[in-house]
Amino acid sequence: MQSTDKQILIVEDNKRHMDRACDILEQLEDVVIFKADNCADAYRYAMEYSIDLFIVDIILEKTKNGDMSGMTFADNIREIERYKATPIIFTTSLEDPKLHAYAHLHCYQYFDKYYREDEFKEAVQFTLKNYTAKKEREYIYFKTNGIVCPVKINDIVYIDNKISTLSIYCKDGEIVEAPYKSTKQLILELGSTKFLKCNKSEIVNCDYVKFADYSNYLIKLKEDFGELKIGRRILKSFKEGFENRI
Repeated sequence: MQSTDKQILIVEDNKRHMDRACDILEQLEDVVIFKADNCADAYRYAMEYSIDLFIVDIILEKTKNGDMSGMTFADNIREIERYKATPIIFTTSLEDPKLHAYAHLHCYQYFDKYYREDEFKEAVQFTLKNYTAKKEREYIYFKTNGIVCPVKINDIVYIDNKISTLSIYCKDGEIVEAPYKSTKQLILELGSTKFLKCNKSEIVNCDYVKFADYSNYLIKLKEDFGELKIGRRILKSFKEGFENRI
């Protein structure tokens, strides 16, 4: 998993249709799939991560007469600045929802529930390749002591990810303590190629790296931020990621 992986959110309440979509998308390389069977979970994923493609069932609450909650979700997503142009593919059993979806929500494509696997897969691949230039998010959010703490992503020098606690070291010298999150989750939430895992517990912002001493497995940070170790098993992937940014 890399920060360059495309993040797909599938919003679908029917388990059979969800499983089918996941089976198809898991054949693709360099993608991360999030699954939500209701709008509340879908909003949470959209806020926590930087989604590159939404695949949304228009009818999410089958017991409600005339339900269009998937369309409402898409409407609300378009109100969020970083998702104003993020592609949406609708899946639906409705006769013709296309007019509103294309004109108002800028939907890339829509499929009925019995789509052909090859057509669906091809559409997703094409969309990810051509329509997902990512707008980097400005803040990452941490909840500590019941309070949500926003941290500006560009101000993060590095993150020390211990067993039970995160320590976020910022350029102004502030250290934000927060509950543990996995390195994988952190990199996805940061949503930027500038952040690289450099050892088992630390993620560094490449903008603050002065140089990397590969022979001694060390990173020298700019100004007085000190040094970080490069894990021996991580050296190759770190070197590739770091030098691709130079």
